[in-house]
Amino acid sequence: MSPVHFRLLLVTDRHLVRGLSLSTVLSQAIMAGVPAIQLRERDLPTGELLPLAQEIHSLTVPRAVPLILNDRVDLVLALNLDGVHLRANSLPVSVVRRLIGPNRLIGISTHSVEDVQRANHDGADYIIFGPIFDTPSKRSFGAPLGLDVLADVCRNSMVPIFAIGGITRERVRDVRRAGAHGVAVIGALLTCADISGAVREFSTALQG
Repeated sequence: MSPVHFRLLLVTDRHLVRGLSLSTVLSQAIMAGVPAIQLRERDLPTGELLPLAQEIHSLTVPRAVPLILNDRVDLVLALNLDGVHLRANSLPVSVVRRLIGPNRLIGISTHSVEDVQRANHDGADYIIFGPIFDTPSKRSFGAPLGLDVLADVCRNSMVPIFAIGGITRERVRDVRRAGAHGVAVIGALLTCADISGAVREFSTALQG
């Protein structure tokens, strides 16, 4: 039984929130029913990331929204967060599992069929795969992989796969049809003037 009970994962980028505080925007998203958040602020030093994670955790706990932190196993343990999200070149999943125990989520970013196979073998709880479509935030990871490659990795993965990269509400049906368990979304939510409405629209599309 998969421990992953959500299909929409909001991935943060505080540079996209139009002058608002990240906490304000995430609070709106949580109230609108966003089911899981990945805190991905890789350029923040520990002294700033720690209080930000604490603040956001105080928002997620009352609504039982899993808060997953990028890479920082130490802060996940210190703050008792719900999981850690690894880059393809981070610590191995097996090492992280020994550190954080059996009850926290481990996600991993993948960009190739081989990455997905390794994540399955190593025991990740969920896999983010992309970029599926062209998107500014993911251009450093290479050309878009497309729906055919997504369908191929989904067919061969025992672990839930979340599509990332250029995911819009209109594209949800296509990636779900390709076999994705869900979607990981950055810009299509954070850049919206009405993030509450956008969360609800994504949630509806994912139920279809």
